Amino acid sequence: MSAAGTIHDAERALVGAILADPVGAIRQAVEEVAEGDFANPHLGAVYATACTMYAEGVAIDPVLVDDRLRKDGIKGIHGADLFGLIEGVGTTSNAGHYARIVAEGALRRRLARTAARIGQLAESEEDISAVMGHARDEWATVATRAGRRLAAKTLGEVLDGPDEYDWLIPNLLERHDRLILTGSEGAGKTMLIRQMAVLAAAGLHPTTFRSIDPIRVLVVDAENTERQWRRTVRPMVAKARSAGHRDPAEALHIVAVDEMPGGRLDLTSERDLGTVHRLVDEHTPDLLVIGPLYKLVPRAINSDDDAAPLINALDGLRGRGLALVMEAHAGHASNGSGERDLRPRGSAALMGWPEFGLGLRVDREALAGMPPGTKPSVFQLVRWRGDRDERAWPDRIRRGGDWPWTDDRMEPGWTTARAA
Repeated sequence: MSAAGTIHDAERALVGAILADPVGAIRQAVEEVAEGDFANPHLGAVYATACTMYAEGVAIDPVLVDDRLRKDGIKGIHGADLFGLIEGVGTTSNAGHYARIVAEGALRRRLARTAARIGQLAESEEDISAVMGHARDEWATVATRAGRRLAAKTLGEVLDGPDEYDWLIPNLLERHDRLILTGSEGAGKTMLIRQMAVLAAAGLHPTTFRSIDPIRVLVVDAENTERQWRRTVRPMVAKARSAGHRDPAEALHIVAVDEMPGGRLDLTSERDLGTVHRLVDEHTPDLLVIGPLYKLVPRAINSDDDAAPLINALDGLRGRGLALVMEAHAGHASNGSGERDLRPRGSAALMGWPEFGLGLRVDREALAGMPPGTKPSVFQLVRWRGDRDERAWPDRIRRGGDWPWTDDRMEPGWTTARAA
Protein backbone atom coordinates (compact mmCIF):
# COMPACT_ATOMS: atom_id res chain seq x y z
CA MET A 1 0.00 0.00 0.00
CA SER A 2 1.24 3.52 -0.80
CA ALA A 3 2.14 6.03 1.91
CA ALA A 4 -0.92 8.10 0.93
CA GLY A 5 -3.12 5.03 1.27
CA THR A 6 -1.69 4.25 4.70
CA ILE A 7 -2.33 7.81 5.89
CA HIS A 8 -5.88 7.73 4.50
CA ASP A 9 -6.60 4.48 6.35
CA ALA A 10 -5.00 5.82 9.55
CA GLU A 11 -7.16 8.96 9.45
CA ARG A 12 -10.32 6.88 9.05
CA ALA A 13 -9.23 4.44 11.77
CA LEU A 14 -8.38 7.23 14.21
CA VAL A 15 -11.75 8.98 13.82
CA GLY A 16 -13.54 5.62 13.99
CA ALA A 17 -11.72 4.76 17.24
CA ILE A 18 -12.74 8.11 18.74
CA LEU A 19 -16.37 7.54 17.84
CA ALA A 20 -16.27 4.03 19.31
CA ASP A 21 -14.23 4.82 22.46
CA PRO A 22 -14.04 8.60 22.98
CA VAL A 23 -12.40 8.60 26.42
CA GLY A 24 -9.58 6.19 25.63
CA ALA A 25 -8.93 7.28 22.04
CA ILE A 26 -9.06 11.06 22.45
CA ARG A 27 -6.55 10.99 25.30
CA GLN A 28 -4.09 9.21 23.02
CA ALA A 29 -4.85 11.35 19.97
CA VAL A 30 -4.68 14.90 21.31
CA GLU A 31 -1.00 14.57 22.20
CA GLU A 32 -0.19 13.97 18.53
CA VAL A 33 -2.83 15.42 16.22
CA ALA A 34 -4.67 18.69 15.52
CA GLU A 35 -7.58 19.26 13.15
CA GLY A 36 -5.31 20.69 10.46
CA ASP A 37 -3.17 17.53 10.44
CA PHE A 38 -5.78 15.59 8.44
CA ALA A 39 -5.31 15.29 4.67
CA ASN A 40 -9.09 14.72 4.46
CA PRO A 41 -10.69 17.95 5.75
CA HIS A 42 -14.02 16.22 6.41
CA LEU A 43 -12.36 13.76 8.77
CA GLY A 44 -10.49 16.64 10.37
CA ALA A 45 -13.80 18.39 11.02
CA VAL A 46 -15.24 15.28 12.66
CA TYR A 47 -12.11 14.93 14.79
CA ALA A 48 -12.26 18.57 15.92
CA THR A 49 -15.99 18.33 16.69
CA ALA A 50 -15.53 15.18 18.77
CA CYS A 51 -12.64 16.75 20.71
CA THR A 52 -14.72 19.85 21.40
CA MET A 53 -17.64 17.75 22.63
CA TYR A 54 -15.28 15.75 24.85
CA ALA A 55 -13.87 18.95 26.36
CA GLU A 56 -17.42 20.13 27.06
CA GLY A 57 -18.23 16.88 28.82
CA VAL A 58 -20.85 15.98 26.20
CA ALA A 59 -21.51 12.34 25.31
CA ILE A 60 -20.07 11.21 21.96
CA ASP A 61 -21.51 8.73 19.50
CA PRO A 62 -22.17 8.85 15.71
CA VAL A 63 -25.70 10.22 16.10
CA LEU A 64 -24.70 13.01 18.50
CA VAL A 65 -21.65 13.97 16.47
CA ASP A 66 -23.73 14.05 13.28
CA ASP A 67 -26.22 16.33 15.02
CA ARG A 68 -23.45 18.70 16.15
CA LEU A 69 -21.93 18.77 12.64
CA ARG A 70 -25.29 19.77 11.19
CA LYS A 71 -25.84 22.49 13.82
CA ASP A 72 -22.35 23.88 13.13
CA GLY A 73 -23.04 23.94 9.40
CA ILE A 74 -20.30 21.45 8.56
CA LYS A 75 -21.08 19.59 5.36
CA GLY A 76 -19.56 16.71 3.41
CA ILE A 77 -20.00 13.87 5.89
CA HIS A 78 -23.17 12.17 7.15
CA GLY A 79 -24.35 9.86 9.91
CA ALA A 80 -23.99 6.75 7.74
CA ASP A 81 -20.37 7.68 7.08
CA LEU A 82 -19.72 7.91 10.80
CA PHE A 83 -21.13 4.45 11.47
CA GLY A 84 -18.98 3.17 8.59
CA LEU A 85 -15.85 4.59 10.27
CA ILE A 86 -16.60 2.62 13.44
CA GLU A 87 -17.10 -0.58 11.49
CA GLY A 88 -13.68 -0.18 9.88
CA VAL A 89 -11.77 0.03 13.18
CA GLY A 90 -9.79 -3.06 14.15
CA THR A 91 -9.24 -2.10 17.79
CA THR A 92 -9.61 1.24 19.57
CA SER A 93 -6.52 0.55 21.68
CA ASN A 94 -4.40 1.38 18.61
CA ALA A 95 -5.63 5.00 18.53
CA GLY A 96 -2.22 6.30 19.56
CA HIS A 97 -0.56 4.42 16.70
CA TYR A 98 -3.10 5.76 14.20
CA ALA A 99 -2.52 9.28 15.54
CA ARG A 100 1.23 9.05 15.03
CA ILE A 101 0.74 7.99 11.41
CA VAL A 102 -1.62 10.93 10.85
CA ALA A 103 0.86 13.36 12.48
CA GLU A 104 3.77 12.01 10.43
CA GLY A 105 1.75 12.38 7.23
CA ALA A 106 0.97 16.00 8.12
CA LEU A 107 4.65 16.68 8.81
CA ARG A 108 5.68 15.21 5.48
CA ARG A 109 3.17 17.41 3.66
CA ARG A 110 4.48 20.48 5.48
CA LEU A 111 8.05 19.53 4.61
CA ALA A 112 7.12 19.24 0.95
CA ARG A 113 5.46 22.66 0.99
CA THR A 114 8.39 24.17 2.83
CA ALA A 115 10.88 22.69 0.37
CA ALA A 116 8.89 24.21 -2.48
CA ARG A 117 8.88 27.64 -0.82
CA ILE A 118 12.61 27.48 -0.07
CA GLY A 119 13.21 26.51 -3.70
CA GLN A 120 11.29 29.60 -4.79
CA LEU A 121 13.34 31.75 -2.42
CA ALA A 122 16.57 30.31 -3.83
CA GLU A 123 15.49 31.33 -7.32
CA SER A 124 14.62 34.87 -6.25
CA GLU A 125 16.88 37.89 -6.63
CA GLU A 126 16.65 38.77 -2.95
CA ASP A 127 19.86 39.25 -0.95
CA ILE A 128 21.28 35.84 0.06
CA SER A 129 21.37 36.74 3.76
CA ALA A 130 17.68 37.61 3.65
CA VAL A 131 16.95 34.41 1.72
CA MET A 132 18.74 32.33 4.36
CA GLY A 133 16.79 34.12 7.08
CA HIS A 134 13.48 33.35 5.38
CA ALA A 135 14.55 29.75 4.85
CA ARG A 136 15.42 29.35 8.53
CA ASP A 137 12.05 30.84 9.48
CA GLU A 138 10.28 28.38 7.18
CA TRP A 139 12.17 25.47 8.71
CA ALA A 140 11.56 26.72 12.25
CA THR A 141 7.83 26.77 11.53
CA VAL A 142 7.90 23.14 10.41
CA ALA A 143 10.09 22.09 13.34
CA THR A 144 7.75 23.81 15.80
CA ARG A 145 4.69 22.12 14.32
CA ALA A 146 6.56 18.80 14.47
CA GLY A 147 6.98 19.14 18.22
CA ARG A 148 4.70 17.19 20.54
CA ARG A 149 1.83 19.13 22.03
CA LEU A 150 2.25 20.12 25.63
CA ALA A 151 0.57 17.96 28.21
CA ALA A 152 0.59 19.06 31.84
CA LYS A 153 1.50 16.45 34.44
CA THR A 154 0.31 16.25 38.00
CA LEU A 155 2.87 17.15 40.64
CA GLY A 156 2.79 13.50 41.70
CA GLU A 157 3.83 12.40 38.21
CA VAL A 158 6.68 14.91 38.28
CA LEU A 159 7.83 13.68 41.70
CA ASP A 160 7.84 10.11 40.42
CA GLY A 161 10.54 11.01 37.88
CA PRO A 162 14.28 10.42 38.38
CA ASP A 163 16.46 12.93 40.25
CA GLU A 164 19.76 11.84 38.69
CA TYR A 165 21.94 14.50 37.07
CA ASP A 166 22.97 14.22 33.44
CA TRP A 167 26.56 15.16 34.20
CA LEU A 168 29.11 16.14 31.60
CA ILE A 169 31.60 17.18 34.28
CA PRO A 170 30.52 15.67 37.62
CA ASN A 171 29.34 18.27 40.14
CA LEU A 172 30.22 21.15 37.78
CA LEU A 173 28.35 20.99 34.47
CA GLU A 174 25.20 19.16 33.46
CA ARG A 175 23.91 18.85 29.93
CA HIS A 176 22.06 22.06 28.91
CA ASP A 177 23.86 24.17 31.55
CA ARG A 178 24.99 27.68 30.62
CA LEU A 179 28.07 29.12 32.33
CA ILE A 180 29.47 32.61 31.83
CA LEU A 181 32.93 33.27 33.30
CA THR A 182 34.03 36.87 33.76
CA GLY A 183 37.05 38.69 35.09
CA SER A 184 39.22 41.68 34.42
CA GLU A 185 41.54 41.68 31.44
CA GLY A 186 44.52 39.40 32.07
CA ALA A 187 42.94 37.65 35.07
CA GLY A 188 43.31 34.23 33.43
CA LYS A 189 39.70 33.40 32.61
CA THR A 190 40.59 32.31 29.08
CA MET A 191 43.10 29.77 30.38
CA LEU A 192 40.65 28.49 32.99
CA ILE A 193 38.08 27.84 30.25
CA ARG A 194 40.75 26.14 28.11
CA GLN A 195 41.64 23.93 31.07
CA MET A 196 37.98 22.91 31.39
CA ALA A 197 37.78 22.10 27.68
CA VAL A 198 41.05 20.20 27.34
CA LEU A 199 40.78 18.14 30.52
CA ALA A 200 37.11 17.24 30.03
CA ALA A 201 37.93 16.05 26.50
CA ALA A 202 40.73 13.92 27.94
CA GLY A 203 38.54 12.40 30.65
CA LEU A 204 39.89 14.43 33.58
CA HIS A 205 37.87 16.59 35.96
CA PRO A 206 39.12 20.18 35.47
CA THR A 207 39.19 21.09 39.18
CA THR A 208 39.68 17.80 41.05
CA PHE A 209 41.65 16.13 38.22
CA ARG A 210 40.00 12.82 38.93
CA SER A 211 39.04 10.41 36.19
CA ILE A 212 35.71 11.11 34.43
CA ASP A 213 34.08 9.92 31.23
CA PRO A 214 35.60 11.89 28.32
CA ILE A 215 33.21 14.23 26.53
CA ARG A 216 33.13 15.71 23.03
CA VAL A 217 34.19 19.37 23.04
CA LEU A 218 33.86 22.00 20.31
CA VAL A 219 35.53 25.39 20.74
CA VAL A 220 34.51 28.39 18.66
CA ASP A 221 37.05 31.04 19.66
CA ALA A 222 36.14 34.41 18.18
CA GLU A 223 39.08 36.25 19.73
CA ASN A 224 42.23 34.10 19.73
CA THR A 225 44.21 32.62 16.87
CA GLU A 226 45.44 29.08 16.28
CA ARG A 227 48.97 30.30 17.00
CA GLN A 228 47.90 31.59 20.41
CA TRP A 229 46.23 28.27 21.15
CA ARG A 230 49.37 26.35 20.23
CA ARG A 231 51.57 28.47 22.48
CA THR A 232 49.31 28.25 25.52
CA VAL A 233 47.86 24.73 25.58
CA ARG A 234 50.69 22.53 24.30
CA PRO A 235 52.09 21.65 27.78
CA MET A 236 48.60 21.10 29.19
CA VAL A 237 47.63 18.82 26.30
CA ALA A 238 50.79 16.74 26.80
CA LYS A 239 49.96 16.22 30.49
CA ALA A 240 46.31 15.48 29.81
CA ARG A 241 47.26 12.98 27.11
CA SER A 242 49.27 10.93 29.59
CA ALA A 243 46.94 11.30 32.58
CA GLY A 244 43.56 10.99 30.88
CA HIS A 245 41.62 8.35 28.97
CA ARG A 246 41.69 10.01 25.59
CA ASP A 247 44.05 12.22 23.63
CA PRO A 248 42.51 15.72 23.84
CA ALA A 249 44.42 16.72 20.71
CA GLU A 250 42.12 14.34 18.81
CA ALA A 251 38.96 14.70 20.92
CA LEU A 252 38.67 18.50 20.98
CA HIS A 253 37.79 20.42 17.82
CA ILE A 254 38.41 24.13 17.46
CA VAL A 255 37.66 26.97 15.08
CA ALA A 256 39.83 30.00 15.87
CA VAL A 257 39.31 33.60 14.83
CA ASP A 258 41.92 33.47 12.06
CA GLU A 259 39.80 30.85 10.27
CA MET A 260 36.66 33.02 10.36
CA PRO A 261 35.83 35.03 7.23
CA GLY A 262 36.58 38.66 7.98
CA GLY A 263 38.07 37.68 11.33
CA ARG A 264 34.74 37.96 13.11
CA LEU A 265 31.63 35.97 13.95
CA ASP A 266 28.13 37.42 14.08
CA LEU A 267 25.66 34.98 15.63
CA THR A 268 22.80 37.38 14.89
CA SER A 269 23.32 36.76 11.16
CA GLU A 270 21.75 33.69 9.60
CA ARG A 271 24.93 32.90 7.69
CA ASP A 272 27.24 32.74 10.73
CA LEU A 273 24.67 31.09 13.00
CA GLY A 274 24.07 28.47 10.32
CA THR A 275 27.82 27.89 10.13
CA VAL A 276 28.00 27.13 13.85
CA HIS A 277 24.97 24.84 13.63
CA ARG A 278 26.72 22.93 10.84
CA LEU A 279 29.78 22.55 13.07
CA VAL A 280 27.52 21.13 15.78
CA ASP A 281 25.98 18.78 13.21
CA GLU A 282 29.44 17.59 12.18
CA HIS A 283 31.05 17.14 15.60
CA THR A 284 28.02 16.52 17.90
CA PRO A 285 29.69 18.11 20.94
CA ASP A 286 28.58 17.61 24.53
CA LEU A 287 30.20 20.93 25.44
CA LEU A 288 30.38 24.04 23.26
CA VAL A 289 32.88 26.67 24.35
CA ILE A 290 32.09 29.86 22.45
CA GLY A 291 32.99 33.51 22.77
CA PRO A 292 33.88 35.86 24.21
CA LEU A 293 30.35 37.23 24.11
CA TYR A 294 31.26 40.69 22.85
CA LYS A 295 32.94 39.09 19.82
CA LEU A 296 29.78 37.23 18.79
CA VAL A 297 27.85 40.35 17.73
CA PRO A 298 28.81 43.30 15.52
CA ARG A 299 28.01 45.96 18.11
CA ALA A 300 28.09 46.52 21.87
CA ILE A 301 25.52 44.65 23.97
CA ASN A 302 24.21 47.70 25.79
CA SER A 303 20.50 46.98 25.97
CA ASP A 304 18.09 44.07 26.21
CA ASP A 305 17.28 44.62 22.53
CA ASP A 306 20.98 44.17 21.73
CA ALA A 307 21.21 41.05 23.88
CA ALA A 308 17.99 39.31 22.78
CA PRO A 309 19.16 38.12 19.30
CA LEU A 310 22.41 36.78 20.76
CA ILE A 311 20.64 35.01 23.63
CA ASN A 312 18.15 33.47 21.20
CA ALA A 313 20.97 32.25 18.97
CA LEU A 314 22.88 30.71 21.88
CA ASP A 315 19.75 29.09 23.30
CA GLY A 316 19.10 27.57 19.88
CA LEU A 317 22.55 25.97 20.03
CA ARG A 318 21.98 24.86 23.62
CA GLY A 319 18.76 23.23 22.46
CA ARG A 320 20.88 20.78 20.49
CA GLY A 321 21.52 18.95 23.80
CA LEU A 322 24.87 20.48 24.79
CA ALA A 323 26.22 22.65 27.59
CA LEU A 324 27.52 26.16 26.90
CA VAL A 325 30.61 27.73 28.45
CA MET A 326 31.23 31.37 27.56
CA GLU A 327 33.67 34.10 28.49
CA ALA A 328 32.69 37.72 29.06
CA HIS A 329 34.46 40.85 30.22
CA ALA A 330 33.45 42.25 33.58
CA GLY A 331 31.97 45.73 33.83
CA HIS A 332 34.12 48.72 34.68
CA ALA A 333 32.04 49.86 37.65
CA SER A 334 32.86 49.07 41.28
CA ASN A 335 30.59 47.33 43.74
CA GLY A 336 29.72 48.45 47.26
CA SER A 337 33.08 47.17 48.55
CA GLY A 338 35.06 49.25 46.10
CA GLU A 339 36.03 46.19 44.04
CA ARG A 340 35.33 45.77 40.35
CA ASP A 341 31.84 44.48 39.58
CA LEU A 342 32.23 41.04 38.01
CA ARG A 343 28.88 40.94 36.27
CA PRO A 344 29.13 40.87 32.45
CA ARG A 345 29.62 44.18 30.76
CA GLY A 346 26.51 45.39 28.95
CA SER A 347 22.84 44.44 29.10
CA ALA A 348 21.35 43.23 32.36
CA ALA A 349 19.73 40.42 30.36
CA LEU A 350 23.11 38.67 30.32
CA MET A 351 23.15 38.58 34.11
CA GLY A 352 19.93 36.65 34.59
CA TRP A 353 20.28 34.33 31.61
CA PRO A 354 22.86 31.62 32.51
CA GLU A 355 22.49 28.93 35.14
CA PHE A 356 25.87 29.89 36.56
CA GLY A 357 27.79 33.17 36.58
CA LEU A 358 31.32 33.08 37.96
CA GLY A 359 34.04 35.73 38.07
CA LEU A 360 37.76 35.72 38.80
CA ARG A 361 38.91 38.28 41.39
CA VAL A 362 42.33 38.70 42.97
CA ASP A 363 42.37 37.43 46.55
CA ARG A 364 43.53 40.54 48.40
CA GLU A 365 44.06 38.62 51.64
CA ALA A 366 46.52 36.25 49.97
CA LEU A 367 48.29 39.20 48.35
CA ALA A 368 48.60 41.16 51.60
CA GLY A 369 52.13 41.24 52.99
CA MET A 370 53.72 40.24 49.69
CA PRO A 371 56.47 42.47 48.25
CA PRO A 372 55.22 45.33 46.06
CA GLY A 373 54.84 44.32 42.42
CA THR A 374 54.18 40.65 43.27
CA LYS A 375 52.01 39.07 40.60
CA PRO A 376 48.76 37.74 42.10
CA SER A 377 48.64 33.95 42.23
CA VAL A 378 45.49 33.27 44.25
CA PHE A 379 42.06 34.29 42.98
CA GLN A 380 38.56 34.05 44.34
CA LEU A 381 35.94 32.38 42.16
CA VAL A 382 33.03 34.70 42.88
CA ARG A 383 29.39 34.05 42.02
CA TRP A 384 27.96 37.21 40.49
CA ARG A 385 24.55 35.51 40.25
CA GLY A 386 22.98 32.85 42.41
CA ASP A 387 23.38 29.28 41.17
CA ARG A 388 20.19 27.69 39.82
CA ASP A 389 21.39 24.36 41.14
CA GLU A 390 24.03 23.17 43.56
CA ARG A 391 27.55 22.87 42.17
CA ALA A 392 31.00 22.24 43.66
CA TRP A 393 33.05 25.07 42.15
CA PRO A 394 36.02 25.91 44.41
CA ASP A 395 35.93 29.26 46.20
CA ARG A 396 39.61 30.02 45.57
CA ILE A 397 41.94 28.85 42.83
CA ARG A 398 45.69 29.23 42.42
CA ARG A 399 47.80 29.73 39.35
CA GLY A 400 50.34 27.03 38.77
CA GLY A 401 50.95 23.48 39.92
CA ASP A 402 50.43 20.51 37.68
CA TRP A 403 47.87 22.54 35.72
CA PRO A 404 47.44 26.24 34.91
CA TRP A 405 44.78 26.53 37.64
CA THR A 406 44.49 24.46 40.83
CA ASP A 407 41.98 24.44 43.66
CA ASP A 408 43.68 26.42 46.45
CA ARG A 409 42.58 23.79 49.01
CA MET A 410 44.96 21.24 47.47
CA GLU A 411 48.32 20.81 49.13
CA PRO A 412 51.48 22.17 47.46
CA GLY A 413 53.20 19.47 45.47
CA TRP A 414 49.86 17.77 44.68
CA THR A 415 50.06 15.71 41.51
CA THR A 416 47.53 14.34 39.08
CA ALA A 417 48.54 10.77 39.87
CA ARG A 418 47.37 11.23 43.47
CA ALA A 419 43.80 11.86 42.26
CA ALA A 420 43.45 8.47 40.62
